[in-house]
Amino acid sequence: MSDSLSPGSPSGGVADAVAFITSAAATLIAQKWGLRAPVVHKALSTPEAVAVITTRYLLALGSGMTPAEAAGEVGRSLLADASQRAA
Repeated sequence: MSDSLSPGSPSGGVADAVAFITSAAATLIAQKWGLRAPVVHKALSTPEAVAVITTRYLLALGSGMTPAEAAGEVGRSLLADASQRAA
């Protein structure tokens, strides 16, 4: 059995959302601080980072947010975290 999520699985939407959040956040963080997007994306794609992003997304969904609202909330929190670390 594979650890990866297939697009047809119920969790496929979560994996797709996390991939989108990671890509968008990496692009925005790279632009804000003049970094290379692939480097930031690699940092946000570690198993630990993906676990944090997934957990934040699922918690946001569990609080009653729509998938779009949850993705936006998680993305904003990643940008806020990056801003705090850069300060």
